Amino acid sequence: MEAYRVYVHIDLLDLVPVRGGQRNLVMSFIRSLAQAPHTPGDYTDLDESQRTREIAIVGRYAITYWADDPVKAVMVVDVRHADQ
Repeated sequence: MEAYRVYVHIDLLDLVPVRGGQRNLVMSFIRSLAQAPHTPGDYTDLDESQRTREIAIVGRYAITYWADDPVKAVMVVDVRHADQ
């Protein structure tokens, strides 16, 4: 499978620690989506357009993303503490 591009809104990066183990876990997971864009999350939800989004719990964070197959991209649309 050809690698997908992974897009993360820059504001989301402010929600992840600047350094340390939790940042490494989150960033490693986000990078892995390029090779495995259909990685199932722990949960799913629907956005405003009824698109299914995956929500993966990674360390203490919940990462919401979806694969856009026609353009071979993964859109990371939310990163937050998993307990929120």
